[in-house]
Amino acid sequence: MLEQNVRSFLQFTGKINKGMRKTINEEPHMFLAFNNGIAVTAEEIEIAKSGDGKGYLVSKVKDFQIVNGGQTTASIYHTFKKDKANISGVFVQVKLTVVKNRNDFSKIVSRISEYANTQNKVSVSDLSSNIPYHIELEKLSRGIFTPHVTGQINQTRWFYERARGQYKNARIKEGFTKAKQKAFDLKNPKKQMFNKEDLAKYVNAYREIYDGNKLRIGPHLVVQGNQKNYAQFLNNNLIDKPDNIYFEDIVSKAILFRTAEKLYGVKPNAIGDLRYITVPYTISLLSYLTEYKLDLFKIWTNQSISEGLQSTLRDLMRLVEKFIKDSAPGALCGEWGKKQDCWIAMKEEFKNTSIPVPPDDLINPETRPRRRISDTEVENSNFKEIEATIKNISTQKWKVIYQYCKENDEIPDYFTNAVHNLGRKLKEGIRPTSKEILLVNELLNKIIYKTSIFDEE
Repeated sequence: MLEQNVRSFLQFTGKINKGMRKTINEEPHMFLAFNNGIAVTAEEIEIAKSGDGKGYLVSKVKDFQIVNGGQTTASIYHTFKKDKANISGVFVQVKLTVVKNRNDFSKIVSRISEYANTQNKVSVSDLSSNIPYHIELEKLSRGIFTPHVTGQINQTRWFYERARGQYKNARIKEGFTKAKQKAFDLKNPKKQMFNKEDLAKYVNAYREIYDGNKLRIGPHLVVQGNQKNYAQFLNNNLIDKPDNIYFEDIVSKAILFRTAEKLYGVKPNAIGDLRYITVPYTISLLSYLTEYKLDLFKIWTNQSISEGLQSTLRDLMRLVEKFIKDSAPGALCGEWGKKQDCWIAMKEEFKNTSIPVPPDDLINPETRPRRRISDTEVENSNFKEIEATIKNISTQKWKVIYQYCKENDEIPDYFTNAVHNLGRKLKEGIRPTSKEILLVNELLNKIIYKTSIFDEE
């Protein structure tokens, strides 16, 4: 039954199989909801009426083969055998494919197995996209523009991509022509886009966090990779309610981190060959030695760091790189950088080191407190952006969108009617209501990646 499956049972050592075992033992009624199901092939099947005559069921299957779902099947079996679990309430959805062409049977089964096992991976960061923290941060990023910077004509935004593909979809929605795409790019430079994993990297690298005597956050986590670092950020470094000051400080930390990466350089002119370790450790050490008194608001205001601070960063990175190479057991720098012992040893090594940070780059206690923007101000700013985008769509494009909605059964009538009414009002010079604008914007966000109607005019 499992001979066409690509993997043997992986035991209960992995997170997925452990999770299935836990669900079977503790919440068997939820197994159907939590599990993706199995893919099965057969040479032929027979259908018969159910006993109560109200439906149909599969009465016979010839050459039943599980091509994807061996871990699910084996987990149920082994939990039943080892834990004496009651599996009467465990249900699994099945996708059954009848392969009638026996000559191509192996080839078809192989392809079914291949594609069933090569879907786009859903990461931890993807699964957390809809928590309130990320939603609030997204709102802030759409409503806050950078200060006027010398030499720059327009103000820009730092685009926070809460969910993968948001930046691309926003660009499509606002840029139906090359001119409009250029306008979007000027307002939302690609270099100022950052995602959840970037966010975790910038924040975790900036400041260590202890829970009692246990180190929860430090630069060693950044070195461990995006997913592990993000998971620790999610568990130990979130705040309840982000505001504009918090968002501006995140951008400042991003500027600091990215500037350090540039200063580190690339071969043959790089400081060394450990950039992925040296940069986060240097940011952490700089913050630690200055007692977290870097003037982040100055970085936000200037959208850059001073030449003096750049010089300090460059010199400190050389010291950090040398320390890591000299102290790494067995010269295994990569593994050493992943350990909290490396960070603890570095702090001990440099705790009495005086670094030349320009006084102007440190917080001035006499500076006026920064102004916090209210939720209403953020909402109003976001709405103005949405309204401008909606009004920017041509009358002809609204006709195309309306026709698409009419022909697509998946789109509810209230969306279709809203598109029709909004398009008509814009054509007649009547201002749509806030409700209409928000409703149509919701629709556009849902369909923008499903159709080519938003391609350049």
